[in-house]
Amino acid sequence: MADVYDLVIVGGGVAGLCAALSAPANATIAVVDKGEAASGSSPLAQGGLAAAVGPGDSIELHVADTIAAGAGLCDPEIVADICGEGPEAVAWLRELGCDFDRDDDALDLSREGGQTVGRSVHWRDATGAEIVRALRAAARGRADRLDARALSLAMADGRCAGVVTDVGPGIAAGAAPILGRATLLATGGAGGLWASTTNAPGATGDGIALAMAAGAAVGDLEFMQFHPTALAAGGSQQRVLLTEALRGEGATLVDANGERFVDEMAPRHIVAKAIIDRGGAWLDAREVSYLEDRFPTIVDGARRHGFDPVTQPLPVYPAAHYFIGGVAARADGRTSIEGLYAAGECTTTGMHGANRMAGNSLLEAVVCGRRVGMGLDGLPKPAGRIEDGPAPLGAVPASLAQIMWDRCGPVRDEDGLKHGLVALDELSASWHARLCVAVVAAALERRETRGVHVRSDKPFPDAGLAGRSMIMPH
Repeated sequence: MADVYDLVIVGGGVAGLCAALSAPANATIAVVDKGEAASGSSPLAQGGLAAAVGPGDSIELHVADTIAAGAGLCDPEIVADICGEGPEAVAWLRELGCDFDRDDDALDLSREGGQTVGRSVHWRDATGAEIVRALRAAARGRADRLDARALSLAMADGRCAGVVTDVGPGIAAGAAPILGRATLLATGGAGGLWASTTNAPGATGDGIALAMAAGAAVGDLEFMQFHPTALAAGGSQQRVLLTEALRGEGATLVDANGERFVDEMAPRHIVAKAIIDRGGAWLDAREVSYLEDRFPTIVDGARRHGFDPVTQPLPVYPAAHYFIGGVAARADGRTSIEGLYAAGECTTTGMHGANRMAGNSLLEAVVCGRRVGMGLDGLPKPAGRIEDGPAPLGAVPASLAQIMWDRCGPVRDEDGLKHGLVALDELSASWHARLCVAVVAAALERRETRGVHVRSDKPFPDAGLAGRSMIMPH
């Protein structure tokens, strides 16, 4: 292990792996990962990675679709920048051995929510797993992996100097942190803070909480995207995701009377609210061609819960899926704290606005993760006294996720949000609870319905809030 790494990565998903693979060949890298290798939410991504690589597509159309889905809050320059690198990102992944599905000589492209044309490269319905497989194979031996939980950021003279982990008793007791010239938060999302989610259990907003505790700017915390079609079965917090690529292949949403009631390919918040308004719905995929071959993950997941999509419609209901808010970061990963970088779902870059277009999450993770790795040259070593970290992360209180679902779920209102703040205040003052307080406070402050932030008491967008992201220093 190096005394001071060139790059310390917190998280083992797509963004972190892309940073490691794009760093200079002689760079020393440590990966701090609290889960088993190849766990987390990246391998759960089903639908695909959006890029303008099809004959009927263009970067300009990709940009336009992304901005339309973002409901007035996207940063057009960021969108154009990241979408513009889509074709190169796909080519790079294929060079690394990513086995995307093909239709004869061309890439097979799925159409997902918010896309006006088929735009998502995929591998069956397990695209994230295939990308992670290829990235991990290419990165083998590239970094020192530490099976540990990051408890806090190590700071020196106001600069991030690495992370403190639970492998030792902590700085105060004399154990050294994992030091780095650059520290990358690539911890994924925060769906585990809600009682029903498609995310892996460990997706509890750790990177955002770490950044908040160190004083980094965060923003857009009110925007949790709830996926409209999670399997409404099973007693656990984690739900089986039913990718909207199914709907792109012809699956329909029907109500209790068997009637269609929504444009299945509308942006996710529109479909989610339509399902909630009916108290639930059924996804009928019986007419999808090659269902078992094209969507084996979904078929297997549904059958584990006693449903067979080949012969019957599946009950569905929204579940927390993608956290649009997070650490305020630029496309090159830089945050408001020198030496601290962030990439992937734990960030808000201006790419997604108020509603992420499907397929853009994997694209952003690849593009921004690569840029972090490529930008390491010339960074100084940590200097000055390594300070004791802020209050460390602890376990997520058991009642927190239910409060978030009940009070800050897919449809919110002022009364419920205020009650949520009171309930959260009664929990322990952990950084996860503080993150949830910030989420609820942001949802209370945004007195409108915009994108995935749906307020039943404020059902329309407020023109005065268009273009206004809530970036909060802590």
